[in-house]
Amino acid sequence: MLLSFHSYKGGTGKTTFVSNLGVYLAQQGQKICIIDTDVNGPGLHSLFDIHFSATLVDFLRGECKISEIVYKPYRDMDLYIIPSKACEEDISSMFSSPGEAKDKMLEVIKFLNKQLQVDHILFDCSPGINKSSLLTMNIADRATIVSTIDVQDIRGTYILSNMSSKLGTRANLLFNRTPKDKSEEINGIVAEFSKKLGTSLLGSLTFDDTVARTWSRKLVIVEEKDCDYCQQLRTIATRLLMS
Repeated sequence: MLLSFHSYKGGTGKTTFVSNLGVYLAQQGQKICIIDTDVNGPGLHSLFDIHFSATLVDFLRGECKISEIVYKPYRDMDLYIIPSKACEEDISSMFSSPGEAKDKMLEVIKFLNKQLQVDHILFDCSPGINKSSLLTMNIADRATIVSTIDVQDIRGTYILSNMSSKLGTRANLLFNRTPKDKSEEINGIVAEFSKKLGTSLLGSLTFDDTVARTWSRKLVIVEEKDCDYCQQLRTIATRLLMS
């Protein structure tokens, strides 16, 4: 399954969630590839401590082969990472047309399915409403919009949900970093909001100091797998694959 992850603003914890989710699914025996399509502000490689020689950007520019951009950070699980490096262009602007950009991304997907036989591909998309994010959303089977309870985030989530509907991609909604002391109240609010949007609510992840202390340098699903965040993530992962 092709799963894309979006947010209206940066700082929602999207990349942290996608990375931990990918590791968790791989720990369960599935073959997973995470692709960093946030070419303007990539961060996936940092979480996995990948020192790359070639990235998705290099392949899209025709400077290397697909096989050169796939990295395997752990020996004991089938998890693959395709990192990106920062550039001023977005993915679509590297090509003469959106169709050409889509075809190039589909080449990557075809390689992963044929050569590695992955079960799921997770796209960590750039925040905001931009051509790169919409391109990936259009390719995906399911799009998950990660939001906080910030007013601007919620307004942006409404727009992203509408874009997903126009593209014909089913949208899921996930709230992150919600305060623990107001979780019941917030859960009722986000459930109502999700109902109005017509999206499937995956749930909400409460703020966890364990995640905050990692400083985006390690994955709690590896280091602190019994923390509250990881327990909530497991529940959300099940809902996501069943949605």
